[in-house]
Amino acid sequence: MEENKEKIFNRRALFFSLTLLFLIITVIVIFFACSRKEEEYTGYYVFCIDATETKVAYEKYSPKEKGGTGLIEEFLEQMQTEPADMTIKKAIPDNVHIDDYVLDEGGELTLYLDSAYGNYSGVNEILRRAAIVKTLCQVSEVAAVQFYVAGQPLTGSNLDIVGFMTADTFIDNTGGESTYQQNATITMYFSNKSGDSLVEVPVEIIYDSSIPLEQLAIEQLIRGPQTIDGVSGDNVQPTVPKDTTLNKVTVKEHTCYVDFTEEFLEKPDNITAEVAVYSVVNTLIELPDVNKVQFSINGEQELLYNNTIRFGEVFSRNLDIVEQQQ
Repeated sequence: MEENKEKIFNRRALFFSLTLLFLIITVIVIFFACSRKEEEYTGYYVFCIDATETKVAYEKYSPKEKGGTGLIEEFLEQMQTEPADMTIKKAIPDNVHIDDYVLDEGGELTLYLDSAYGNYSGVNEILRRAAIVKTLCQVSEVAAVQFYVAGQPLTGSNLDIVGFMTADTFIDNTGGESTYQQNATITMYFSNKSGDSLVEVPVEIIYDSSIPLEQLAIEQLIRGPQTIDGVSGDNVQPTVPKDTTLNKVTVKEHTCYVDFTEEFLEKPDNITAEVAVYSVVNTLIELPDVNKVQFSINGEQELLYNNTIRFGEVFSRNLDIVEQQQ
């Protein structure tokens, strides 16, 4: 009897020991797995912009150079090379060239870019600038970066000189958070009171990298001029039906593709079809990266607008129907 009790006890002790050993091994495996996961990447990045041009993105990069001017030049070259990831774009586009750079003893780096960089403005320019500065400030000898464009210091939308920037100048939005806030004036076009001409209306906006300027402009057209401070409803009227929804807006090769819901086709009775269509076209072409506009309705091409305008074609600016200001 005692012998049986001892065997049972030994079996239980062995089972307990094996269970405890298994738990210990499991904890050790989990610990090391988590340690590897939490291990932070300590190498370099080449910063880019995402394909939608709404935020800064990046690729991990292992440079050949160790530092100094050699690493600066390698980073500049890499920022002009298309990323391997197709969802992001290089920070320095093909038409922009870096004429020279100067790094002084205090670590202040001046980049001299040609006049083509001046064609970029708004969110698009800010994101490219952020990507360039964040990349170059990884070089230990670089404390800050400033831009010269066509021999002149880079200025912001308020024409103030931007000056030297560091990586901390730009809020990190690589994780989807915003924001590079800027002030800008957009020239928008609404209908005159008689509905047969367009009227220029300058609109002050504050925007950030999370929303394209094209979207902001169209959304303001939908809200109408009555929501703009300082604009009198006695002089202008809306051109887009208020129930219209913007499905999507994108810009490719300087053409802005605008997709509305079907409400856009319900032209307001008191304006002409030309005024309705060209209020959108002319407003968008006032933006820096847009030369032409292509419409669609719920993803499909419509042949006619209001049975009068060929709606499937690409539209250019029309200033003939803009009312001349006195």
